[in-house]
Amino acid sequence: MVEHYHSNARLLLQGDVAGFITGPAPPKDANILTYPPGYPIILAVVSKVFGGSDTAMRFFQIVCDAGTAILIFLIAAELLPTRVAVIAGALAALSPQLAYYSLILIPDSLATLPIMLAIYFVVRAKKSNSFRSVVAAGAFIGLSCWLRSNALMMAPFLAVALLVSMDRARRLRYPLTLVAATILVIAPITIRNLVVFHHFIPLSLGVGQMLNFGITDFDKKRRYGLPGTDIETVNSEAEAYHRPEYARSLFGENGIDRDKQRTARALAVVRAHPIWFGGVVVRRAASMLRLERVHRIAPTPGVMSRLDLSAEAQPVWSRAPADVVSTYLESLYGPEKIAEKIGLSSDAQTLILERQDLGLNREIVSTRIPVEKNTDYLLRIHILVEQGNVVINTRNTEDGQFLGSSPVLSPLERIRPDDQSLDMHQVAFVTRNTDQVSASVDGANRGGGKTRVRLGKLELYRLGSASFLWTRYVRMFIHNAQRFFVTAWILPLALVGIALMLLAGRGRDAVVLLAVPAYYLCTQSFLHTEYRYVLAVQPLLYVMVGVTLSFMWLRIRRIFSGAG
Repeated sequence: MVEHYHSNARLLLQGDVAGFITGPAPPKDANILTYPPGYPIILAVVSKVFGGSDTAMRFFQIVCDAGTAILIFLIAAELLPTRVAVIAGALAALSPQLAYYSLILIPDSLATLPIMLAIYFVVRAKKSNSFRSVVAAGAFIGLSCWLRSNALMMAPFLAVALLVSMDRARRLRYPLTLVAATILVIAPITIRNLVVFHHFIPLSLGVGQMLNFGITDFDKKRRYGLPGTDIETVNSEAEAYHRPEYARSLFGENGIDRDKQRTARALAVVRAHPIWFGGVVVRRAASMLRLERVHRIAPTPGVMSRLDLSAEAQPVWSRAPADVVSTYLESLYGPEKIAEKIGLSSDAQTLILERQDLGLNREIVSTRIPVEKNTDYLLRIHILVEQGNVVINTRNTEDGQFLGSSPVLSPLERIRPDDQSLDMHQVAFVTRNTDQVSASVDGANRGGGKTRVRLGKLELYRLGSASFLWTRYVRMFIHNAQRFFVTAWILPLALVGIALMLLAGRGRDAVVLLAVPAYYLCTQSFLHTEYRYVLAVQPLLYVMVGVTLSFMWLRIRRIFSGAG
C-alpha cells in the first residue's frame, strides 16, 4: 500500500503528470483508481520541498495530527464551556490511537484533519449565520475525499445535521450549499474517471472488494464462497475466467468490470440472507466504537541518532543464521537435538525455519548480544516470511522489557516465495541501563498457525550515545495517562456525555458533534472496515467524554465546598 502511494508520487516528481492521471494502460488497467490521488500529491510536494526522506512526511503528519487536537478544542469551545474544550483537546492530544497512525505513511490520519475542519465550519455557520463557513465545510469534506474515499457520503449527513440544528430560514439553502461545495471539490476526480476510464466512478474502486471482505469477516465457515484476501480474489478470478493475467493485480486487466462483478456476487449473498447480513452490519457498527489497542508512548526516549549508515560502517556484532539457531536450540533441547530441530537448510547463508501453532509473542529463534548502556543501536536482520506473521523484537535480557520492534512482517501474497530474495529489516533501539539484549524473531499469528521463515545474517551497528534521556519524566507521565484510552473507560463516559447534553437541552449541538460518528456507523458498517478507516469517530467522542468529566468535576467540587 505504501509503495503504491510512493510510486504514484514518483511519477509527479519525474514530471509524468499524464501517467499520474491515467495510469500505464487505460482504460483496461485501472490500478490508478485503487485510491484517490490526494495523498501521492502531498507526498510529492513534501518530498520536493523537504527532500525525499520518510522522516519529513512523518513530521508533516504529526503536525497535522496535532492540528486535529487543536481543532477539537476549538469545536468544543464554540459550543460548550472552556473546561470541556480543554479536556476534549487534551484527550485528543494524548490519544495513542491518533498518534500511532500519524507515524504510518498512509492517508488515514491526514484524512481526519479536513473532516474536523468541516465540523468546525459547520459549527461556525450554525452560530454566526455564515454562508462562507458552509462553503468551507463542504470544501473540506471534499478535500478529505481526495485522501480517502470513506467520506464520500458524509456531506449529506452533515446536511441533515444542518437541517436539524438551524432555523427555518436557512434550513434548505445551507445544506444544499454544503453538498454542492463537496461535489465541486471532488468533481475533478470524477471527471478524470469518466473521461479516461469511461465509467462513472466518483472517487476510487474497491466497493466490490470491500463488500466481499466484509461478508467473509463474519462467514468463518466460508458458506458463501466469497474471497477474504486480495490474493484469494485475484487467484479465484484468474481461475474462473481462465485469464492468468487477472492474478497480477486487483484492478489491472479489466479491473473496473471485475469489481462490478465482485459487487454483484456480494449483493447476491445479501439478498439471499438479509437477516444474517443485518446482524453483520450491527456487529460491525458496534466494533467501530471500540478503541484499537496500540502501543503507548515509550516511557524512555527512542533512538535520536541517524539511521542511514555510511557504506564504510562496520557492525560491532554479527552472526550467521546457523550459529544463532544452533545456539538457541542447544539451550532449549541440548546439543543432540540440534540437527533434528533446525529443519531444512538451503545453504550456509540462509536457513529455513518452521514452527507449528505459533501464536503471539512465541519465539522462533532468539540470541543474546552484549551492548553498551545508554547507547543507540541498529539491528539488521535479513529475513523472508513465507507463511504466517512474525515480528523482530529486541528486549532487555534481565527483565524482558521491550526495547524495539519491527512492524508485523507478512508474506507477499502476489509473489511466490521461491521468486523472492531475503529482505533486510532494521530495528533501532536504545539500550537504556542494560549491557545485554536479546534479539528474537517472534510469531505474530492471532489464534496460532504454521509459521515458515527464511533467516539470513544478523548484524548490530552502534549509532552513538543516547540523547534526550531527560524526557523520560514527561514520557512516563504520558505513558501512564494513555492507560485511560481503552473502550471500557472512553465509551461509557461518551454515552453519559451524550445523555447529559440531551438533558441540558443541547440536543441540536449534540447532533452536529455526533454527525461524523453516526455517518461511519451507518455507512462503513455495510463494508469491510479497519480501525484506521474510522479514525474520525474518536476525536468527537472525546468531546462527549469531556462533558462527562467536567460534570463529574463540578459535582465533586460542589460536594466538597458544601462540606466545608
